Amino acid sequence: MDQQITQWLHEDESEDEEACEVAVPDLENDVEEDGTIEDFRAEILDDNTEDSSSDDEIPLWTGEKPTRSKIPRRNILFHPPGPKAAAREITTEQEAWSIIFTDEILEEIVRNTNAEIGRQREKYKRDRPMQNMEDENADASSFTKIRPSFAQDVSVLEIKALFGLYYLAGVLNVNYVTTKELFDKNSGVGYFRATMSQARFEFLTNCLRFDDRSTREKRQQNDRLAPIRNIFDHIVKVSNEVYSPSDCCTLYEMLLGFRGRCIFKMYIPSKPDKYGIKILMTCDSKAAYMIDAFVYLGKGSCPTSVPAAHFFTMKLTEKIHVTNRNLTCDNWFTSIPVAKELLQKQVTLVGTLRRNKRDIPPYFVEIKDRDRNTAKFAFSEELTLLSYCPPNSKKKKKVTMSLTMHPTADPDATIQLSEMIEYYNKTKGGVDLMDQLCHKYSVFRRSKRWPMEVFYGLLNIVGVNSYVLLKMATKRATKRRHFLKKLALDLITPQMEERFTWPSLPMNLQVLFGGILQKKRPLQEPSSAPTAKKRCAMCPRGKDRKTKVTCGMCRKPLCGEHTEAMCQECVTKNN
Repeated sequence: MDQQITQWLHEDESEDEEACEVAVPDLENDVEEDGTIEDFRAEILDDNTEDSSSDDEIPLWTGEKPTRSKIPRRNILFHPPGPKAAAREITTEQEAWSIIFTDEILEEIVRNTNAEIGRQREKYKRDRPMQNMEDENADASSFTKIRPSFAQDVSVLEIKALFGLYYLAGVLNVNYVTTKELFDKNSGVGYFRATMSQARFEFLTNCLRFDDRSTREKRQQNDRLAPIRNIFDHIVKVSNEVYSPSDCCTLYEMLLGFRGRCIFKMYIPSKPDKYGIKILMTCDSKAAYMIDAFVYLGKGSCPTSVPAAHFFTMKLTEKIHVTNRNLTCDNWFTSIPVAKELLQKQVTLVGTLRRNKRDIPPYFVEIKDRDRNTAKFAFSEELTLLSYCPPNSKKKKKVTMSLTMHPTADPDATIQLSEMIEYYNKTKGGVDLMDQLCHKYSVFRRSKRWPMEVFYGLLNIVGVNSYVLLKMATKRATKRRHFLKKLALDLITPQMEERFTWPSLPMNLQVLFGGILQKKRPLQEPSSAPTAKKRCAMCPRGKDRKTKVTCGMCRKPLCGEHTEAMCQECVTKNN
C-alpha cells in the first residue's frame, strides 16, 4: 500500500534557499550503477573549528562522533500503525466515513441549520388566498401564509444526502458547475434530481450552519474560528483516536482556496490556490492520514513569548509525544531548540535549516570554497548537523539538515549520507500528498462564506482519512475514486428511497427513480371511505369541474375528460 500511495507524491525540484521550503535534490540521478555516489567527499568539523560560543542556548558542535549502537531506543516503535478501536471492524465505505463524521457532528449541524432555516423561511413566506380567489373584497382573514416546499426543516437523512451530492460532484469533477446545469433534465446528473430539487439543494447549501448564532459574537471575541470550531476540533480529535500513524509523520501547511472576505486569509504564491485559509497539519508520511491540524488565525494565534514555529511544532506533535516516532518538516519549523525539546518528548526530528540560524557553525555557512557533491558533519550530544552541496545544481547552493534520528552518521560511508537525504525526500511529502488527494476529487463549491470553505476542506480530509481506514482494515486494494463514488451513493440512496414513496412525485421523476433504484413504484390501494368532490387538477380553473375520481399513482383528482380506463394487469406491466 505504501508504494502505491507514494507514487502519487511529486516532489518539488527547484526551490530558492530562502523560501519557506528548501527542496533537497534527489540522489537517484547522481548514483552510478555500482551504487556509489560519484566523487563524494565528506568532512568532519575539526576541533579547531568547533563552535565555542558561551551562549547556553547555542550547542557546542564538535567533530567527535557519538558512540555507535545497533538501533537507538528512541527509534524503536512500540505502537503498530493502522486503525484502532472500532475502526478495525469497519467493512463498508459509509462505516469508514461515519466513524469520523459521527452522528454527534451531524446532529449539531442539523440543529444549527434548522435554526437558520427558521430565520430564512420568513423571506419565502407569501400571502395566498385560502378560498374565493376571485373575491377582490376578501378580508385579511381569508389569506394564509404559504411556505414553499424547499424551505422545510432538514433531517439527518437529508443532510447526509446533501453531503453525498457534494462528494459525487467531486468524483465527477463537476463541483464548479452551476446548479442549473447539474439539475438540467437533459444534460444534468440524474442522481442530483433524484435526491432533491435544485431549489432545495441551493437553499440547504445557503442555510448550512455549524454553531449557535446567538452566542457566536461572544465566542468570536476570543476565537476567530468560532463559527466552525466545534466541528473542526471534533473531526481532528476523532481522526486521531481511530488511527495509529506509522514510524514517521510530516508537519507542513495546506491552503484552502478562498478569495472572499476573511480576516485571516493568507497569500502563499507557491500554492496552487495562492489565496486562502492556511491549515498547519501533521500527517502520516506514508498514508497521508491527517493526525492533527490547526487553522492559522493570523496575529494572536500563538503566545508572544514563544516563536511561532516553535509553538506550532510542539502543539501539532502532541499526539505523537512519547511514541518514539520521527517528525519530518521544512526549514520554517526546524530549529535546534525544537529538535532538543522534541527529543525530550521521545520524538526524533529530520528537517532542513535556514542558513541564518545562529545555531549553525560559521564553518558550515561558507559556500565559496565548497566543491560540489561534498558533505560536512558536526555533532552535539544527540544532534547531527549535515551540510551538503548537491552535485548537479544550476547555481552552487547547499542544504543544511538537522537530525536526531541518525546521530551515528559515518561521514566516510556514502550509503549513510544517501540514507539521510533519501529519508528526508521520502518522508517530507505527507501533507503535500494529502493536499494533492484533496484537490483531485474536491468537493469545494464557490461560496462567499469562509466557514463553508473550511467545511468543504474538512469533507475532503475526512474522505481521505476514511479511505485509508477502510483500505487498512479490509486489506482490499480499492481505487479512491471508486471509494468516494460508492460513499456518495450510500449517503444519497436512503433519501432517494424515501422520496420515491411520495404520492405526488412527478411522472418524469418516477421514471428516473425506476432506472436508478431498479424498483417499481408500489400501487396505492384506493380508499374505501367516501371522499368529497374536488376540482379537477388538469382542467382550467374557470371550468370548475368537481370529481371524486383520483389518480391511482399521484392521487390527483381527475374528471372524466382526463381519465382513461386501464385494467390492473396493464397498470402493473406499465409501472
